[in-house]
Amino acid sequence: MFIHPRLFALMRDVIGWMILNITISLGIVAAAVGQGFLIAIIVARIFDGSPWQHVLPLVGWIAALIGIRTLLVWGRDTSSMATAAAVKQKLRQRIYQHLLALGPGYLARERTGFVLATMVDGVEQLEDYLGKYIPQAFAALIASIAILALMFSINPIIGVVILVSLLLIVTGPRFWDRLLGEYGQKHWSAYGRLKAQFLDAMQGMTTLKAFNASATYGQELQRDSFTLYRTTMVQLAVSLISTGIVGLGWTAGSALAVGVGALLLINGSLTFFELLMVLMLGRECFRPLVELDKYWHFGFYGLSASTHIFALLDREPELAVSPDAIVAEPGITRPQITFQNVSFAYNDGSRPALHSLSFTVAPNETVALVGRSGAGKSTISALLLRFFDPQAGMIMLDNHDLRTYNLATLQRMIALVAQDTYLFHGTIAENLRLAQPEATQADLEVATRAANIHDFIAGLPQGYATVVGERGLKLSGGERQRIAIARALLKDAPILILDEATANVDAASEVAIQEALERLSVHRTTLVIAHRLSTIVNADRIVVLDQGEAVEVGDHRTLLAREGVYARLVAAQA
Repeated sequence: MFIHPRLFALMRDVIGWMILNITISLGIVAAAVGQGFLIAIIVARIFDGSPWQHVLPLVGWIAALIGIRTLLVWGRDTSSMATAAAVKQKLRQRIYQHLLALGPGYLARERTGFVLATMVDGVEQLEDYLGKYIPQAFAALIASIAILALMFSINPIIGVVILVSLLLIVTGPRFWDRLLGEYGQKHWSAYGRLKAQFLDAMQGMTTLKAFNASATYGQELQRDSFTLYRTTMVQLAVSLISTGIVGLGWTAGSALAVGVGALLLINGSLTFFELLMVLMLGRECFRPLVELDKYWHFGFYGLSASTHIFALLDREPELAVSPDAIVAEPGITRPQITFQNVSFAYNDGSRPALHSLSFTVAPNETVALVGRSGAGKSTISALLLRFFDPQAGMIMLDNHDLRTYNLATLQRMIALVAQDTYLFHGTIAENLRLAQPEATQADLEVATRAANIHDFIAGLPQGYATVVGERGLKLSGGERQRIAIARALLKDAPILILDEATANVDAASEVAIQEALERLSVHRTTLVIAHRLSTIVNADRIVVLDQGEAVEVGDHRTLLAREGVYARLVAAQA
């Protein structure tokens, strides 16, 4: 019997369900024992020549016990599913909340498919372990001890035979647990990799088709699939060894107990009725442990997945959250943003994304960040949203270190319109209400009119109830961007980040989007990350980045007159 302490700790909130499961399981064993006892009595009476009238009522009781046992099995299975469902729901909520705490930085370093396999399939695999194995472990312990005590009361020698067999069943498979655990980890890793590969293939189907790479990628999937097959078969082979040990202990123990009982009957140390009791109840002594072994193998995939589940939950968030963090006052409507000697590098730090960067965005001011790809523009956006913290320097919001703010409050104060707008599978209205769940239809229309997208939505057959598809793929890039702008308008945050908001749209869409962005940025502290320099000529100030440093600062006219980096960027685009 093996109970993972951390998985058992998950059962604290459903202790009532678990006690019910154990009680029902003991009731099933009791019904089986009662049935065996009645059968022994019937057989003894038949051999004694008792009339059928003395036997028939006992047959009725056996039928009743069979019915009761059937109902108890149904109740046990139902309650075990309810137990597991409750634990899985809480565990998934816990994982989701922890992923939010880990932030985008964690998902940037991990394969989404593997995380998805852990969060969905891994938790689902725990059902048999949580709902069946753990309650059965306690029921098997109690039931086996009780029946063993009954066997000892019948005859100590038979009790010893059954005890030795029980010890073989309990301890024999444990010698293989380590090997089974190693192959279980390999199996789950192979499964997670295959799922991640399939997810990549589905998301990149257009690219695979466009480059005629479907066959090549298919060969990679085939290799990963074969790896999963091989690890599954090896794990199954090891698992069958422990199953064989349990089967040997069960059958050999029952047979030896009956054989020893027969010898004792011959020398007069055991009565015929007692031998019948050994015959009928000997197997029942092993049955709870045999069922426990069955649930162990059913739940072992979940046990393997639990290693990855707890590894995820043990991952410490990179962002330190102070318990007495500042909650912004309602009066802060146009905060000032200051980057003070900020340095930041991803992963191993071999190439810094920002180096001693300093600039300020005053209240009600629009500051644009420009530079070549890799200059550090989007990193600034990620730092301001606190997806990461700088390794050196400080980001100030109204003269307070950004790290001293409550994260939820900080993110409520910032609206983002990104280059790659993400719309969830659902209706247009549902995607808009992510910014303001209580928004009325009138609120939605005000925002979409300002974003130059209302007329398009109203012209759709289902209007605001139109389903946009996964990632909003049923809409064009410009339509997605304008919905994102409307969403930002609904949020009505005092700080606005425009991260390459017009980079992937056509010229006609860019005009409509630019008009909407100008309305959106009014009376807000705005940070614009721009690739198309024509979109930021009216910015109050422009910060020119090169290799993570601010090399020029000024407005459009001033920077052109300097004939420096900015002037060369403008000339290159022209």
